[in-house]
Amino acid sequence: MNVLRNKPLTFKPLLLSCIIALTLSGCANTKQQIHVKKSFLHGERSSTELSDSTEPDRVENNNSISSNKSEQIKPFQFKKNVDSYQASGMAQFSDDQKVKLAADELPLNEFLHYVLGELLSVSYILGDDIKADDASLTLNLQESVTHKKLFSLVEEMLTERGYVVRYSDNIFYINKEQSGARKNVVWGYGNQVEDIPNTTQDIWQLAPFRYDFKGTLQMTLGQLAKVQVFPDSQQNLLLLKGKRGEIAKALSFMALVDKPVFSSREIAIYRSDFVDTKALVAGIEKLLLQEGVRVGKDTDINQALSIVSLDSIGAIALFANEPEVIARATMWAKQLDKPAQGDELQYFLYAPRFSRASDLGESLAGLIGGSTNVGSSTSAAKESNKATTTNSTAQTNIKVGSAGGALENMSLVVDERANSLIFYSTADEYRKLLPLIKRLDVLPKQIMLEVIIAEVTLTDEFKAGVEFALTDGNYTTSTNGALGRDKLGGLGYTLTGALGEIKANLFEGNSLVNVLSRPSVVVRDGVSANISVGTDIPIIGETTEDPVNGDRQTTKVEYRKTGVQLEVIPTINAQGVVIMEIKQKISNQVEAGSTVVSSPSIFERTLNTEVIAESGETIILGGLISESKTNSDSRVPFFADIPILGKLFEAQKQDDTKTELVMLVTPKIIESNEQWLHIKAELSQGLDNLKPFN
Repeated sequence: MNVLRNKPLTFKPLLLSCIIALTLSGCANTKQQIHVKKSFLHGERSSTELSDSTEPDRVENNNSISSNKSEQIKPFQFKKNVDSYQASGMAQFSDDQKVKLAADELPLNEFLHYVLGELLSVSYILGDDIKADDASLTLNLQESVTHKKLFSLVEEMLTERGYVVRYSDNIFYINKEQSGARKNVVWGYGNQVEDIPNTTQDIWQLAPFRYDFKGTLQMTLGQLAKVQVFPDSQQNLLLLKGKRGEIAKALSFMALVDKPVFSSREIAIYRSDFVDTKALVAGIEKLLLQEGVRVGKDTDINQALSIVSLDSIGAIALFANEPEVIARATMWAKQLDKPAQGDELQYFLYAPRFSRASDLGESLAGLIGGSTNVGSSTSAAKESNKATTTNSTAQTNIKVGSAGGALENMSLVVDERANSLIFYSTADEYRKLLPLIKRLDVLPKQIMLEVIIAEVTLTDEFKAGVEFALTDGNYTTSTNGALGRDKLGGLGYTLTGALGEIKANLFEGNSLVNVLSRPSVVVRDGVSANISVGTDIPIIGETTEDPVNGDRQTTKVEYRKTGVQLEVIPTINAQGVVIMEIKQKISNQVEAGSTVVSSPSIFERTLNTEVIAESGETIILGGLISESKTNSDSRVPFFADIPILGKLFEAQKQDDTKTELVMLVTPKIIESNEQWLHIKAELSQGLDNLKPFN
């Protein structure tokens, strides 16, 4: 019984000890915290972004963490082309050392030895083409330039002459560019302005991003700079195509937004037509604040929407985390960007984006009511004549007739200096006219005209003659050379004997001669293209006599242009068909013959027509034929008049010439992909604005 009574006593202390041990072990592990992952609503962040946002005091407290816990991995970068000297080759030259250079008509080979060897002191190898080139260079620098600038100038001069410069193993290689190589495109890599190739040709620039970017950046860069943008989200870079100056603008804007705070933000540009940018920003802030969207200033990046005013171009830049916020702000901007209501006359300024202001002014002149409402501003040529003119008004009015439905209360002035249109009208009338102005403000197309002017001459020539040389003792009778037999071809027969020789010749020939003139010119749609090649010939214009002294005469000499003169006015219709108005005149000097006045005669052929052709189609114009006949006779006096035997003492020549003028015109429309990209961007913006705002 005692044993049974003691078992519960031993079990309770054992159970109590277990509970105490577990409690103590739990207290010992209270320093460990459960790591809870962030919600997917916060989005993913890169390791670089987290390190940038961490507070400094927290980093100091974690210095005890072992170094093998974290490792910074360098981002993947493209390996630059070894042949490119923009980065490695340019580093050979100093920005501090300056030199002066004066080279006048120095041979290319000696010029490169002097600049690269003596002034810049670099290693280089010249190709055989340079050694055999007889061209000379002239470079006269009035001020000292750096070594880097001097090399850049030399490289540009070599590029213009078809040479390429490559850099490898600390040596510059200069050779003639191969004929099969592409010369119209240059590649570059980097997101800095100094990474852009220094060339005037088209550039394809690979611009990498340090942080992530949104697809709206492509549209924004296309609006700010005249470049084509092709994004590559997998490689985190942008491919830019354009000129060096425009690519530099795009890279400068990329540097502003290539930051961690903009890695997940949408970007858009809105251009204002009526309202000032500051007033537009203030209105958007008030409206979005009522909808619960916080709008920050230029430097406030923690708000739902940040707006930056671009007063120089009349636009605003929008930055937001969500595309819906951008779409909502754009919608309110369009609602606010309207002229003030009322019948009060106001001034409106429209700056054409593609056309010339003078062209738009001529198109809109018929719509403006009144007789003197349309004017053009004073140009530079007019300003130079202010001292001699009594009225130095700022505009020259152009009279236009009133048409039905014309805008009676509107005046228009064309400012050619600023390429702008100034309207003085009510807001309602200007708002009605603005859609038409924007439709007229389109980029004009260009046409390349290839013209072949051929002068086909058909000559029919006949020659016949007999020459002889007879010898009797000390006397010789001969007609050799007197009848021009040496110039005859064709069939010849010679009879030779002891007393001399007799030669007979017959010739008849037909010749086809092509005289080609092949000009090519690029002209804008609707603009006249003129080609003139020829010589000014002096002719006597008029002769005057002194009424007092009759022996005194004054002769006025005038000059008349001869040669080829061509004028073509092409027009492209909506179907892509080219309508050409062609005016051609070809003139040349001919023998005047026996005239009293010693002035040359001018033979002139003129053609005026209007034709229609597709792009790449050739139009042939011909049929202008001129004909001339010439009969000449060379003879020996007295003997040539003898019947029958007289033919032995003369030679005959007959020329029959027909000349036909033929012209071939081939128009080729220069197509551009930029117009389609612009239409595509506008369509994409319109679809984004249709998204509902939540």
